[in-house]
Amino acid sequence: MRSLYPALLAAPLALTAPSCGQRAPSPASSPSPIAAPLPAPPTAALPDPESHLERDGLAIHFALKPLSADPTRLDPRDEHTAVFTITDAKTGAPIGGLAPLAWMSRRDGPPPDDTACREKIKSYRAGLLSTTPDVDMNTHLLWTLNDDSSLSVINPQVAFSKTKLQRVVSLAGRGAAFAMHPEGDTVYVTLPAARSVAFVDARRGLVTTNVPVGDTPTQVVVAPDGRTVWIGNDGDDTVSVLDARSGVPLSTLRVGRGHHEIVFANRQRDAWIISRDAERAVVVDTADLEVLREVEIGAGATSISASDTASAVYVANPARGEMLLLDVEHRTLAGRIPLRPGVATVQFEPRGRFAFALNPEADELTILDGATGQPRHTLSHLARPDVVAFTPTFAYVRSLDANRVSLLDLAALERPDTPAVVDVQIGQRAPREARDAAQGAPIVALPEGNGAIIGSPGDKALYYYVEGMMAPLGTLLNHGRAPRSVLLEDRSLHEKRPGVYETTVRVGSEGMHDVALLLGSRRLAACLDAKVEPSLGTPATPPPGVTFEPLFDTSAEAEVGAPVTLRFRATPTTTGGASAAPLDPAHLDALIFRFPSGFRWSGAPQAEGDGAFSVTFTPTHAGEYRLMVGVDARGAPMGTLPWAKIKARPRRDVAVEESASR
Repeated sequence: MRSLYPALLAAPLALTAPSCGQRAPSPASSPSPIAAPLPAPPTAALPDPESHLERDGLAIHFALKPLSADPTRLDPRDEHTAVFTITDAKTGAPIGGLAPLAWMSRRDGPPPDDTACREKIKSYRAGLLSTTPDVDMNTHLLWTLNDDSSLSVINPQVAFSKTKLQRVVSLAGRGAAFAMHPEGDTVYVTLPAARSVAFVDARRGLVTTNVPVGDTPTQVVVAPDGRTVWIGNDGDDTVSVLDARSGVPLSTLRVGRGHHEIVFANRQRDAWIISRDAERAVVVDTADLEVLREVEIGAGATSISASDTASAVYVANPARGEMLLLDVEHRTLAGRIPLRPGVATVQFEPRGRFAFALNPEADELTILDGATGQPRHTLSHLARPDVVAFTPTFAYVRSLDANRVSLLDLAALERPDTPAVVDVQIGQRAPREARDAAQGAPIVALPEGNGAIIGSPGDKALYYYVEGMMAPLGTLLNHGRAPRSVLLEDRSLHEKRPGVYETTVRVGSEGMHDVALLLGSRRLAACLDAKVEPSLGTPATPPPGVTFEPLFDTSAEAEVGAPVTLRFRATPTTTGGASAAPLDPAHLDALIFRFPSGFRWSGAPQAEGDGAFSVTFTPTHAGEYRLMVGVDARGAPMGTLPWAKIKARPRRDVAVEESASR
């Protein structure tokens, strides 16, 4: 099993029969923050898309396949499917279960020799910046939903902590919850104040659109088949169902008032929805989005979880101190399980055999038999347990009032004795010290299944823990942002069919590339070629329907504590020579934030005529502030247009206007 942290855990691997290239890394470059977007480079064609070699009895094929349906519109910046097909060289039988590792680097010189390949792959596995590949087909990225209006993307496989933060995605408002598409290419974020859901392109790290939904959208759940996204609108009595790809609203379901929770059951055919102030749970057919039944449960439900193994849905009601057992097949109330008042969260472990009922008011965890509802184990003194997450072997229970996570061995739940609890210290501060810490999902299992990434909003950091250790092995800083929820994006190679291993990549440049492949189980390394050549006459990707131009001096300095007005011009682009309608300021969204974290302001700008607009804000601290503008109605959501910056310094007798007039 590949490790998420090779720099921390992987021992040097002796490689045999390598033949991969090495090149010096290109220096990073940053575009001017207010410059117009660069013209698209020539798009790419793949005249010889497949490379082949035989080594140690294996036939290895590599190909890059464009995701675009039009092969004449390939672009190095576009996504491609990287495909390794590995078969027996004599029989042609597919070879499965290999867990390959692979990288791509643009070749700058002659084909590499064996020694260069060996050193290159060792450097790749160590996560060293001196030999960063152009394409890494083994990555896992962490996404954090922060306490400000942002998402962080962290690469935990880079060896040096200063470089782990890969990017920050700015949102049009503070996010409440987020979810990832099963294919890992889109992140959905609910924005309560904006009454919308942000669709974030996970590959490019930017918001592609903000879809209007109901009042105060909070929970977001992606259907297991990846077709739909379900949004609980806490400010009204509705759940919005959107197409997961286009964002087109498919249905608005009236389910009752209060906070909504959604879960899928009956082999994903039914969606069960509870609302805190409603008397009934609503069951919806996920295929035609029609309400199948309403089940009387009483008001006050706060949490819901489903198990196909137990053919049951459990609902927690803290005010009544009970767990409701609902029959999935008959869609009826099957029983009420009395517990202590305050039981607020319920979650089935991965097998669906046991349900974990968390009671933060009583500092208690009750573990129920999923089939019968009978309590099997009760654990006390957990310091307000509020979140539980699972790996294949352990349950991780977070306590709001303590800087620790409690681990329970899932195998021990079958035995009559109370399972032992292992407490692992996480950071220095309890979660309750952070704002809205109780509203999040801060624990995610490692892809290997032998540990977890645990977010500590109080410490504004994440901790890497491997099972069997008494303390975390590493810390990932979030650069001043408190991580309320955590997701893991898997960009590694997966066996899609016997002997066929695929992942999605963006090459980024044309030319000859060396493709390094490591089969650790066979102690075999090999190198193949991938050639990407520019082709002429291919249309570029359409630009946004608006251009952005700052009308203030971006080298000027504002004063902390003094209001400053930033003027800019937003101009709609023309199509076919026709004049575009002027922009309505109500359609513009402006966002000002202190980089990398701190002050945030968002709202509509003021119109000043002749396509000019302005926003006024007061810097609270010295540092760099950035202005971003979005116009959803013109195909330019927040994050797609260039941004402009201005610096703020401690107060002195120099004004922004004076600096700009020089």
